[in-house]
Amino acid sequence: MIGDTDGSTDVSTAITLRREMLESIEHKFSALQMSDDLQWPLITSDGTPRPRPKIERPGRFNVDLESDDDDAEDSALREETLIQAYWTSIREKYRSQRLDVQSLSTSETGDLPENWIVININITDDKSALFISRREGGVEGNQPLVFCVPLKGRRDNGDDDEEDHLGFDDAIGELREIVRLSDEGTKTAVNIKSDDKEARVNWWKLRGDLDTRLRELLENIEFCWLGAFKTILSPWSDTTPEMISDLRAQFDKIFQRSLHVKDKKTKQRR
Repeated sequence: MIGDTDGSTDVSTAITLRREMLESIEHKFSALQMSDDLQWPLITSDGTPRPRPKIERPGRFNVDLESDDDDAEDSALREETLIQAYWTSIREKYRSQRLDVQSLSTSETGDLPENWIVININITDDKSALFISRREGGVEGNQPLVFCVPLKGRRDNGDDDEEDHLGFDDAIGELREIVRLSDEGTKTAVNIKSDDKEARVNWWKLRGDLDTRLRELLENIEFCWLGAFKTILSPWSDTTPEMISDLRAQFDKIFQRSLHVKDKKTKQRR
């Protein structure tokens, strides 16, 4: 089940990236190959987009091969041909990848270096939970680590106080507001004179306030959303199995002692 969940998140990301890459490559050739963009895009059974019908257009000018600018035009033509050949090869590479059930169900992390870690963070459609998965490179068959982290409810005190809850839309709104103010501050910086000390101090104060807001937002996301699950983002420690066994034994002692004291208090009350 864990592997299926992690694989599904990988597949959704891979399909989206592949389609966006193929579409962006097609736009790189739009100046050379115009197509009818009013037609609905078509795809094959394996998800590969079909090319749209080309629109014939007359040449805008004729090149005089006997002019003095032959060398410059030839150089520009060769450069354009090389660029087009490069993107054509990239397009064919992506088109040749068949997105069938067998290929999508096979993990590719085994081909990555062993010190690489792949983290996927996805949010559900209703924006109520995060799916966080972790895969290690270089290890075939290694089971991924997957967490379903609800964005609400883990720290509720039962008082139904919605104001203290950090929602997804609230976090995105705050982030966009910080970026907007940062952009405005960057644009106004050109109007500040070098000898206007007060204006420079105020500008840096606003930048510092934005840094503080961004830090507080990230801290709230780390505490309210991830909590202890943020350890999935940390590198593996050099802890040995013996150390883990010792730690487990210490926890067991604490639990046993706590349960033993609780049983004693219950008997005394009786």
